[in-house]
Amino acid sequence: MANEIVDIVKATPNILGELYQDLAQPSVKAIGNALGTVFEFSTAILLPLKLKNEKLKMNFKKNLDEYKEKLERIPEDKRCEVHPQIGTPIIEKLTYTTNEEIADMFTTLLANASSVDMANTAHPSFVSIIERISPDEARIIKCFKLRRDWEYCTFNANVTYGKGYVTIKHHLTLLEDNANLVFPQNMNAYLSNLISLGILSDMAGEYKTNKDNYEKINQRNRLDDLRNELVPNQFKSIDVKESFIRLTDFGKLFIEACIK
Repeated sequence: MANEIVDIVKATPNILGELYQDLAQPSVKAIGNALGTVFEFSTAILLPLKLKNEKLKMNFKKNLDEYKEKLERIPEDKRCEVHPQIGTPIIEKLTYTTNEEIADMFTTLLANASSVDMANTAHPSFVSIIERISPDEARIIKCFKLRRDWEYCTFNANVTYGKGYVTIKHHLTLLEDNANLVFPQNMNAYLSNLISLGILSDMAGEYKTNKDNYEKINQRNRLDDLRNELVPNQFKSIDVKESFIRLTDFGKLFIEACIK
């Protein structure tokens, strides 16, 4: 067992040899230059052991090939060595990350950490943020690359007797139509998670003066039909609260670093 551990430690700098036959290829050498310290770092010692599993090895090579393609787009004189604080946890994630959208965010972040011009955008916390979002949430974030603000409506039904209201629908947006979500019914949970991660901010209390998108949201969610159905049979009236979700400055940096 002791000899096996020694062999693994010795193999750490030769990770690329496990994956590529021709180590003299410029693209493979570029990976070695960018990730040399990452591969040698203490927390990467078990990587050669993981690569003994053929399934993990194939998945890791697929993801590393994606990184290699992105690295090749960076001019040679603009490449730099990746800091282990960024690179080491990403390399670990790339062994088992199978979802293409999540893997793409990891490799984009790794590529930007390999660029002199973009390394400043590669915040260490982005690695854990990517790990904590779903593929649907990645699609939502991409929508904010196009627009910083997305309007939402909340439907409040006023009770017939006394004061007060019941929220029957909240944070209704047009994101579902643009993000192509697998589970659109989880939209509110997705927004809550992205807000808790500091990527988005709920601008409750503020609203857009242009009402076009609010009207589209109301039509999409059958506001007139709801009023005909529920008023006055169950409620006195239904009011619409308008606001929007905004991409934070931190979220903007996240998109710059992680979304190609």
